[in-house]
Amino acid sequence: MSDMTELAQRYIETFNETDPARRRRLLEELYTADATYTDPHVELRGTEQLEGFIASTQERFPGYVFSLAGDVDSHHDQSRFQWQAGPAGAGRPEYVGFDVVVADGGRLRSVYGFLDAAPTA
Repeated sequence: MSDMTELAQRYIETFNETDPARRRRLLEELYTADATYTDPHVELRGTEQLEGFIASTQERFPGYVFSLAGDVDSHHDQSRFQWQAGPAGAGRPEYVGFDVVVADGGRLRSVYGFLDAAPTA
């Protein structure tokens, strides 16, 4: 397993961690102090904003589980991977996304998220 694959797996784990203190610790270990997270809906900087975003995501989608949806493609301290999320035990995910992450010294410096599939309103 590559270091970037491990970082991607740890990244997904932070979205599944429901204990706020543990999640905060995981985020501080995973991200650089000035890390950024950008997706179609938010622009975040630092672990405090990331923790708040994940907490609100869990509140909005209780019981959802995030997972990698394939291999992690990496080179030069950057990776791209697809993820999926949906209710625990569901046969199919409700959401599918594609993220690009950039590492610095073995920690995530930047995350760029894209949403590939979502339920229609």
